[in-house]
Formats: sequence, C-alpha cells, structure tokens
Amino acid sequence: MNDTNLSRVLNALQIGELPPQEQEALLLDLNSLIFRGSMVRLLERMDEHTRDEFVKLVDTAADEETIETFLRAHVQDADSAVAETVNEISDDILAVTGNK
Repeated sequence: MNDTNLSRVLNALQIGELPPQEQEALLLDLNSLIFRGSMVRLLERMDEHTRDEFVKLVDTAADEETIETFLRAHVQDADSAVAETVNEISDDILAVTGNK
C-alpha cells in the first residue's frame, strides 16, 4: 500500500477521530487481515512439498526473518501476494466507506 492509499484508507476509517487505544486496535485489526489474507495467497501458490516444508518451519517457531527468507526463496512472487492482499483490503474499505 503506498502512502496515498494508506492515507485514504485511514481517512475513510476516520482513524484520527478515535481515541488512541481504538486507533491501535484498528491498526492491529488491519494488520491481522493483511497477514491472514497474505498467508492464504501464499499457501495457494505453494506446491504440496513447499507447503509441508513451510508448516514444519512454522511449527519450529521460526522467527519472522527466517520465514520471510523461506517465502522469498520458495514462493514465486511472494511480495506480490502481500501487495494483492493490501490492494484488495484497501479497495474493500474504500468501497464500503464511499471513498473511492
């Protein structure tokens, strides 16, 4: 999500009008949506062997950097999966709020 889209989404959600705790909760919810949507896309792009190896890696409680390295090495266009998720969520929020 570029800065312009991020600003548009945050404005559409009227985040500035929320108390700090609610702002934080909203941002955490957005992060969670992006994470889950990205994981679905990434898993869809994995073949069975890669998916099995990924599950094993996650089960070892690997750190974020190790997981990211694995994804970049084994999933074609891993970065685009995240970008697609962000764009989809942004489009959905802007459509619902009427701020296209």
